[in-house]
Amino acid sequence: MKSRLVYVLFLTILFCCITSYIVYFGFVSNYSHRMFSRPAFIDLYGKGIFHYRVLSRNLLLGLDDLIDPSGKQFYQTTFYFNTFFLVLSGIVTVLLFHLRRVFRLSEGEKILFILLIPLIINITQFVVVPYDTLGYFFQLLITYIFLAFYEKEFAFATLSISLLLIVSTLNRESSAINLSFLITLLLFVYGWNRRTIRTSAAFILSFLVTYVLLRVVIGEAPPSGPNALIGHLGIFVNQVGIAFWLVTAAFVHLLANDRRNRRLLLCFYLLSTPYIFLVLKDGILWEIRLYIPLFLGSLLLSKLDLTAASATDRSTEG
Repeated sequence: MKSRLVYVLFLTILFCCITSYIVYFGFVSNYSHRMFSRPAFIDLYGKGIFHYRVLSRNLLLGLDDLIDPSGKQFYQTTFYFNTFFLVLSGIVTVLLFHLRRVFRLSEGEKILFILLIPLIINITQFVVVPYDTLGYFFQLLITYIFLAFYEKEFAFATLSISLLLIVSTLNRESSAINLSFLITLLLFVYGWNRRTIRTSAAFILSFLVTYVLLRVVIGEAPPSGPNALIGHLGIFVNQVGIAFWLVTAAFVHLLANDRRNRRLLLCFYLLSTPYIFLVLKDGILWEIRLYIPLFLGSLLLSKLDLTAASATDRSTEG
């Protein structure tokens, strides 16, 4: 069993590296002129909402200082940075699907899901940004810690996830999707009790305090400038993006184990309404990467083994 796990990990790491190289050096990005020089990157990500996404911006610039102080190989640095966190995301995905009695999947289905997640992350990177793959890594890691340790190591899991929520919010405000996912699990698996309330409060405060402090400490961000696509749902490319969201969500709905899993999906999407609204309001929906945090969360919820979950005592008040 351990040798099989090592083999799957090896294949996953190799797959992440290969597909990442194909995307970054085989696809033609319509956005490359905007960010793939160090001065252009600093200018773009120093404005608007990007101004508050401090973690990935500073990590990438720091890595570029180490690799190429001249800044002439900035695109390659971006490739190394995102591929590294894609590999970590792949590793966590393997560990997630090898948790016992968590997902209702055959061994073959687990392999397909392990293949699907890095693939869907990669093919949506035709818009290359510094914070997506890092954000997916945080999302998957938070999910793994919760599912693996929340029952047996409650204090460790709660503290670790709270810290990760703080760090992931420094990366991007879409870390709020993690709150939707966690609260959905707490309500449906553990029920509405004192432990659920306290844990939810800890997670929400970790996000909100970080979100507010970023804006207080940094101050008002310089405007990023108008964008002809923002907020215009009547534009064809945005309609195509919405169609991708709806069709993909429908497929995930079909994947759901049973009615209880579909209820999980509905709760998750309802709790994610603020994120969905802001993306519809301000996002360029042609950039289908905006849906991937929702896709990852809903995919995992669709295959959660609620039968095994209900067989365990979930009524601990703490």
